[in-house]
Amino acid sequence: MDRAPLISVNAEMTGQYDLRREIAIAQWSIDRSRVAYQKSDSHTLSLYLAGGETSCREDQRDRKGRAGILSLMPEGHLSRWEIGGRIDFAHLYFSDRVLRQFASDHFDRDVRLFELMDLTYQDDSGLRHLMQSYIQNCQDSSGRLSLLGEQLFYQILAHLLTNYNSFNIAATPIRGGLSLKHARLIRAVVQDQLATPLSIAGLASLVGLSPFHFARQFKESFGEAPAQYICRKRVEAVKGLISSEQSLADIAAQTGFAQQSHMTQQFKRHTGLTPAAYRRLISV
Repeated sequence: MDRAPLISVNAEMTGQYDLRREIAIAQWSIDRSRVAYQKSDSHTLSLYLAGGETSCREDQRDRKGRAGILSLMPEGHLSRWEIGGRIDFAHLYFSDRVLRQFASDHFDRDVRLFELMDLTYQDDSGLRHLMQSYIQNCQDSSGRLSLLGEQLFYQILAHLLTNYNSFNIAATPIRGGLSLKHARLIRAVVQDQLATPLSIAGLASLVGLSPFHFARQFKESFGEAPAQYICRKRVEAVKGLISSEQSLADIAAQTGFAQQSHMTQQFKRHTGLTPAAYRRLISV
């Protein structure tokens, strides 16, 4: 993930932490300047750590920043800022794919009904505390994966999607994709049958669709292909079992992976760690 989205500006990165694939935090320091900000590969949640009282967004000059204030810049959004003095700030970067995976798992709604708002200088004590705790955790763990850090990150996503979703879900019509009833059924079947071989054809037959049509409708509603979703849910199941005394081979079989090596490959791709390394981490 590219952490250099600032355009034509004299900004200094004072710290950076790659937490896992598609998630990162960077700390910056900037002085008097004019800034055009746009990041094409991720959303940005910004927290001012110090300064900002003489700075503003060009299209909202009546609002000034300060320590503890938050801004949210959705992926691809362009904003222009006037920086009137030194500011220290932190940026949390996360991809839209990570956001929609979380929405799919934790909200009983089609993922197309979630879109982050553009926020400038939001005073939100709950979100500020989560960000401060997350930054501190990253510093304490030197950017390594941390179970507390994972929990804090998911709390941040839940807060954003609950409070700063631009859609009125109840009033927003949506076409295509799986019906809510069918999406709930597929979620339940996948969760209940992770240890068994699952096929697109088998899942499609549960909702009366052809495999091709089902795969397309599934991706619209869930934000990822059926195979990607099932693999990710299996990795999550491995994480839930890894603190047990079972062997990794037994855990692989119990969570639907044909071989331990396949489980290791997919687990590392999703978490950045092998199952053995993750087990050591949580046993500390």
